[in-house]
Amino acid sequence: MTATATRPLRQRADVGEALFGAALVLLLILSEVFSSNIQSTLPGLSHLARLGLTGGALVLLLAKCVLWTRYDSRAQMALAAAAIGYSGFAAWYGDDVWFLLTVLAGVAAKGVDLRRALRVYLAAAVAGLVVVQLLHYATPLVPFRFYARNWDFGYGHYNGYGARLLGVFFAWGWLRWDRLRWFDWAGLTALAAYTLLGPGCRGAGMAMVLLLLLFAAQRLLPAVFLSRPWQWLTLALYPLLTAGSLLAGYLFDPADPGRTPLLARLNSLLSGRFEVWHHVYWAFPYTHPAEDGAAAWYHGDMPSVVSLLGGLPSDGDVHHAIDNTYLALTMNKGVLGALLVGGVVLFLLWRLSRGRHVGEQLCLVAMLFYLLMENKIFLLSANPLFLLLPCALLTPRGAPLPVLCRPAATPAEKTPAMV
Repeated sequence: MTATATRPLRQRADVGEALFGAALVLLLILSEVFSSNIQSTLPGLSHLARLGLTGGALVLLLAKCVLWTRYDSRAQMALAAAAIGYSGFAAWYGDDVWFLLTVLAGVAAKGVDLRRALRVYLAAAVAGLVVVQLLHYATPLVPFRFYARNWDFGYGHYNGYGARLLGVFFAWGWLRWDRLRWFDWAGLTALAAYTLLGPGCRGAGMAMVLLLLLFAAQRLLPAVFLSRPWQWLTLALYPLLTAGSLLAGYLFDPADPGRTPLLARLNSLLSGRFEVWHHVYWAFPYTHPAEDGAAAWYHGDMPSVVSLLGGLPSDGDVHHAIDNTYLALTMNKGVLGALLVGGVVLFLLWRLSRGRHVGEQLCLVAMLFYLLMENKIFLLSANPLFLLLPCALLTPRGAPLPVLCRPAATPAEKTPAMV
């Protein structure tokens, strides 16, 4: 193909990347700024802004998917349409618009320059966080409220703030994985320490520390992360964490924690997560006391948390709020949705493993542990790894995966100059 013939393709890709970048910025403004407490001080403006940002992002992403994405086959187009269609239904049925937005953004990521997109993501996410903090300290527009044991930093709950810090951390670590310098290590360590000691977000902070430890271990023992045992462990992680979530919530009894002392100690370390899983997911009858302005309610009146299509809210409602993605998926997306999401994650891990893309693999492993303590897998500002969706769904067999990190070299492949 001549240079003249390839020019329209390049121009087409440039337009698609511009649309995708603009949509990312709109969604991050939506999540970082207009999902903050500014909604309580400027409700009318915030409502209009949320509608405009959501609608604008949807239009841009759909235009990118339909008009400016080059698919490799009709089957691939059908798969993209099915993913968007199902996410739209599940978002409507479970009242989770971020599911549609994140899946749509993941499909639209096909063919974009991933490094450039992640830079846009990182810049917009940092800018949004800074704007919210400045609005708090310089104006009365974003009040901080005390929630449970800490201030909410403008996001309704300190863990909401931690989720957005986590997105910045993962984007930064992923973007720089191939060339981490001392200042990267120092900056990431400082961000992890601030998250743990400032807002006190244990889920986000522990995931940051875990990712740093994985990065360090991979530098010291690179062969371990190319070994068969490690690959099998990463593939087994999702079902193991799902099974562990189910068992821990079932076996731990807050009324008699001494019956399972190990689970009691872990429950304390994880800020009472097992108690939440026990009551909310397994729906053991009990009377919930009034707290944070919510009236007392009888837990035995909750609907069944297990169904084919889900539809039960799992965030924001004290009756159903549960801090665990593996359980929340079954509640909100149903058994069908939980199997589909789990299948996509497992297939992605398998493809990354076969391609020896250790950087992405480590990020995904740390994210899976974070999801034990939060249900924000589809909050785009908390999870930049949605950019890997084309690796699982929209990359032909045998083709190179669209990732950032170069495949790790085996000892046999290393030349003396590389050692």
